[in-house]
Amino acid sequence: MKHKDQEESAYDTLADLPARLTQVLAHQGISQTELARQIGMSPGFISDVMRGHKRPGAEFFVAVRKLFCVSIDWLMTGDGTMMGDVGIRHELLQAIRIQIAVARAAVNEDDPAARALLILIREGQLVNAAKDAHFQGLLERIAPTDRDLDLAVELYNGHLGATDPIVQRRNLLAAAVAHFEARKPIDKMAAMTGLPKATAPSRVQINTGRRQRIAGNDYIDHRPQGDGKK
Repeated sequence: MKHKDQEESAYDTLADLPARLTQVLAHQGISQTELARQIGMSPGFISDVMRGHKRPGAEFFVAVRKLFCVSIDWLMTGDGTMMGDVGIRHELLQAIRIQIAVARAAVNEDDPAARALLILIREGQLVNAAKDAHFQGLLERIAPTDRDLDLAVELYNGHLGATDPIVQRRNLLAAAVAHFEARKPIDKMAAMTGLPKATAPSRVQINTGRRQRIAGNDYIDHRPQGDGKK
């Protein structure tokens, strides 16, 4: 119930988006048609957004941010000021970009350390990775790339309102993993036979303080989880 309330609250903040966009247009001295031209979107779509009939995605917010240096936080929620006195939470955006890099390594490269790290995040045991050499080595090897920037902004916008940081991390990783899983090349033989694709088992040992185990292939549950405690 708490998670549903938070989703409704995040949705309500976008109800005032047309008013904030009107301020942006007035500040820049341009029309809706000119805005559409400059960000490469149709005038009809911009008109629907301005009337509150449609909710734009990450591409729209990034385009407006790049074009006018407007705070995405302010544009989406009204927090701070138009030009970003209280702007993007850079530490969260940077963390998301690292999480995306980990998800890419786990899914696309089948990296055992990345898969093990996803298990710790899923179980809320990330603190146990802080001094582990495997994970330190992983974070030194991987690096966020600009090709994933749009995905990072989309996840940032979608999970900004989360109040539980552990659940937020878990849901962000689930979304990132699902993104890469959906884009993996299809194993035609596995699809025909119905048999799962064989993967090399991970041999990274996870020490959670209470037990030790070996990371397997069940690295993450793709279903987002709520902020409320059961």
